[in-house]
Amino acid sequence: MHFADHLFFFLLAVAYPAVSYINFQRLIRRVAAGHKVDRTKLYLETIAGHWALFALAIALWIWQERTWSTLGFGLSTDLPFMIGVVLTIAGIGVLLWQVRGVASNDIGELRELRQQMGHVEIIIPRNGNELGRFYGLAATAGIVEEVLYRGFMIWYLGQFLPLWAAVLVSSAVFGIGHAYQGIASVPKITIVGAVFAGLYVLSGSLWLAMVLHTAVDVLQGRFVYDALRRCDDEDARAANNGDAVAASAS
Repeated sequence: MHFADHLFFFLLAVAYPAVSYINFQRLIRRVAAGHKVDRTKLYLETIAGHWALFALAIALWIWQERTWSTLGFGLSTDLPFMIGVVLTIAGIGVLLWQVRGVASNDIGELRELRQQMGHVEIIIPRNGNELGRFYGLAATAGIVEEVLYRGFMIWYLGQFLPLWAAVLVSSAVFGIGHAYQGIASVPKITIVGAVFAGLYVLSGSLWLAMVLHTAVDVLQGRFVYDALRRCDDEDARAANNGDAVAASAS
């Protein structure tokens, strides 16, 4: 292990989460001051930042002449891998069912969901163009974050800890890395990270974790996008009906 590995771990576990949190708090203050959010620019900047970290990880591996399998790029279609395939397909199926259920959800439930989102609503796409860019961000996160938080981090922590502890710590760091979404969301995201890590350990490679991670981000993003559109449409109808009633009364 090289000193650069320690620096990279510090970057992922401390520096990058801190910068993300500070930048999001700054965004919240700008929105509160009346500024409009350029989500397309925000997505592109985040994509660029992720791929920059990915490039650093790859450069570190090339520099140290390590095997790619130690970073999670191995592939063996044995029984554990096939079990992972089944679990991945089942997980994606559940997510698809959730997304398709938005149309039948009670509007009150969707409003409650919107309220629970809090400031995260700021970064949710609100039109087709933003949604397309968001899908690009979701695919980037699915690939890059698995390489960083599962591939590199479990390898790094595995130099000091047993595998189970490396999985738990890396999952906690993954959750903390998303603390900008709200402190209350950290335990849930930590659990999701542990699921991805479990899939990685089971299958012996990152490929299935990348697929599932991307699917989670894409489909949950679409779920929230559809939910917010339904809320907005309902609000618009209510406003129009109110205007019509006021006009008839006058």
